[in-house]
Amino acid sequence: MRFTWKLCLIVFPSFLFIIQFVTASSTMTNEELMGVEKTIVDSDEVRQQLQKSAVLLANYEIEAKKLVRMTKSGADEQAINTQASKLLDLSEVVIDSARFRLPQCDEYLAKSTALRGSLSDISHETLEKDYHHDGALPEAPAECYHAKDLFVHPATVLVLTRDDPKLASETRNSITAEITEVLAHTEFVRQLVLY
Repeated sequence: MRFTWKLCLIVFPSFLFIIQFVTASSTMTNEELMGVEKTIVDSDEVRQQLQKSAVLLANYEIEAKKLVRMTKSGADEQAINTQASKLLDLSEVVIDSARFRLPQCDEYLAKSTALRGSLSDISHETLEKDYHHDGALPEAPAECYHAKDLFVHPATVLVLTRDDPKLASETRNSITAEITEVLAHTEFVRQLVLY
């Protein structure tokens, strides 16, 4: 089989997903997941809130996959922004449950979602440094990282489309990578917050 650019465009995104999934997956072992301290669920009200979050996390996964398909199929800036905003909304409710179940993450997650107010003017570089790499966030245990990413990755999509409304292929690839990576975090959030 001859190497072509078309083959590269098909193989590279799959390779990127595998690398990102392995990277995200390696941040916590099953033993570490089992050892995380969680607030005990001792009321029907809390159980109902967690059930709602479970449904919203499943919806988040569906909507994230839809965003990847939309981006690859050539959707415009407005459609991508609408979908990324939907992910932000879904993530905030799941993050509220994470703040309850993982009180050690409360401040970290609260500061993460406060980013929403500065999305219109934060630079992509600052977003990467301060929120992807936690430069502006308080220190927190490893278990906090996964829930934060549910919010930060779609926020990054909004910044990418703001900076390149014509959505050049490089921007589309970045959007796909952002959302593919966050999908690798959803199972960790499910294990940490809902179970």
